[in-house]
Amino acid sequence: MAKIKVEHLAFPVPICIVGAMVEGRINYATYGSFGLLAPRPKLHVYIGSQGSRYTNVGIRENGYFSVNIPPVDLIQKTDYVGIVSGRKIDKSAVFKSFFGSVDKAPMIEECRVNMVCRLVNTVDLPDRDVFFGEVLETYVDEECTDNGLLDYKKIDPLMYTLNGTGNASYRRLGDVVGDAYREGKALIKS
Repeated sequence: MAKIKVEHLAFPVPICIVGAMVEGRINYATYGSFGLLAPRPKLHVYIGSQGSRYTNVGIRENGYFSVNIPPVDLIQKTDYVGIVSGRKIDKSAVFKSFFGSVDKAPMIEECRVNMVCRLVNTVDLPDRDVFFGEVLETYVDEECTDNGLLDYKKIDPLMYTLNGTGNASYRRLGDVVGDAYREGKALIKS
């Protein structure tokens, strides 16, 4: 199989909507860079976006933010809060908001997974801010669990991809194809 060189490549990741209080009001923005770090003993997340984002002001100002995982059926609202600025448009009424124990991290009821995060570190890149947060609380819609475990099919997270030409698209999560930490055991020689 031949290899070719491409400019940009991003594997599918769940899109997230970040919530923060900015200048005393609720604001939401879509972030395409999101991931989990160090799941034990405490869960940490990272989010990244253009440094000029209005939501970034609130994260820096308050030291807290929320990460909300939208399902596929919220595609229009998810895209909308990512393409309009909270500096010009009040996005607080786009979703129904709720708070956990921290009143500086608004969360979205329509999203099936929500996390309250405390800012622990910020990395300033030339055109991006990367925020690292400790997850303090996690909320999941009860119907998206099966025997206490997350059912990703029911969560139906909206996925973000960027192809080699710089065009971005949304996708749906696929099927389970194997068990992590088990599939490779067949190759271990006794």
